[in-house]
Amino acid sequence: MTSRPTRLAYAVVAALAADAAFHLLWATGSTWPASEVRTLSYALLGAEVSFAPRLLLTLAGIALATLALIHARARVTRDHRLYPLLQAGTLAFLAFLSFRAMAGLVWCLGIGTPPDYPAYYWLNLLLYTPLCLAMAAAVFAVSRHGAKPLRLRGKLALAAPLIAIAALLAGAYAWAPTEAPYDPAEAGVDSRYADTDLARFHYTREGDGSPVVLLSPGASWLFAWQEQAHTLAAEHTVYAVDLPGQGFTELYQDFDYTLEAVAEAIDAFLDSQDLDTVALAGYSWSGGWALAYAQAHPDRVDRLVLLAPSGADRPDPAAWEALKPPVAGELLTNVYSGRDAAEASLLGIVEHDEVVTDALIDAFWKPNTRTVNLRSTYLYERGLDWYSTEAAMPATRQPVLLVWGTADTVVPIADAEVFATRLPDARLEILDGCGHALTIDCPDQVDTLMSGFLA
Repeated sequence: MTSRPTRLAYAVVAALAADAAFHLLWATGSTWPASEVRTLSYALLGAEVSFAPRLLLTLAGIALATLALIHARARVTRDHRLYPLLQAGTLAFLAFLSFRAMAGLVWCLGIGTPPDYPAYYWLNLLLYTPLCLAMAAAVFAVSRHGAKPLRLRGKLALAAPLIAIAALLAGAYAWAPTEAPYDPAEAGVDSRYADTDLARFHYTREGDGSPVVLLSPGASWLFAWQEQAHTLAAEHTVYAVDLPGQGFTELYQDFDYTLEAVAEAIDAFLDSQDLDTVALAGYSWSGGWALAYAQAHPDRVDRLVLLAPSGADRPDPAAWEALKPPVAGELLTNVYSGRDAAEASLLGIVEHDEVVTDALIDAFWKPNTRTVNLRSTYLYERGLDWYSTEAAMPATRQPVLLVWGTADTVVPIADAEVFATRLPDARLEILDGCGHALTIDCPDQVDTLMSGFLA
């Protein structure tokens, strides 16, 4: 008669075999049961991830190896020469299942799941989490087959991974870094506020002439445009605005952190200022936002200035890609929310270290400690999809000024060719010895280029 541990092992083996089969199917290019890769990715994982065949085949191989491991472990006792190796592998798989099950319980509460992809929430609630809980229980029973009775030391050893997992989840979802108070006036910003149904937008306005709107850079706020706003105000009415999740803008409604949601926010701000057609400027993430908005609303944008913009359908740097998986994004954002991390980040995106003063560090760091701004960092990383933006580049009709630094460590200069060759009316300017933070690293050169282009 088949023993209970063996029967449980067969159940785990069947689940892993199904998992491997799906990965092998997707490696062929199929996206069944979804219509395309992005929908499948968000339904399965709550984020956009690679479905490259090499990765899928690797995951299928891991599932098959784990399958063999669990099957073998159920057939041996502690007297077998392979017992230590098989037991260690079984316990490692148990730790993974426990982590996924505990994280799934958190996500069942709606915490950390993408609001615009309800399929992931329901699959996690009805399938993934119950399956992981059941598999964890089965693998635990297999791990006890033929093992010594658990004494206090063994119980503590088993409890340690669960405690560590609970600590990781607490760090991601229960701990909130302390907000550092900051008044925009400390940075010399003359703040204004515009109330709309969506949000209370924080913005500045200066000068008189044709309207230019500067969208605050990703993971920053309108302070980054201060030098350019002053320069352009000699000939233009210049608006710099914090979009949702940035600076001191306050949301009144739930926000999806997608390109479509950002476009609605830009619309709301322009309507609040009675602006029909503007020159629009963006920087890093907001460069991609400006481009996407101009593509969707060509009658409202007559010119574009894009500084080291997002918008090409390429993977982000590894440090940003790491924010996409649930739990990891929340935890990393919380852990790296301190002033030292902000200073290191600034030093990493400029070539002229002398511009990174204590005042500059505080101006960039303190506003980002606001809870809504911390959350937006990983939510934007998960929600922004540049596939449609790059695909629409050939049909983008506005004149575009592109500016890139040769030392950009965030958006590689190789991306500049994508924009320059696919946008029909683009002028590309490469600034030697400048990093990603162009407006503070090389402000004079940026001022001259923008003034000439927008004149």
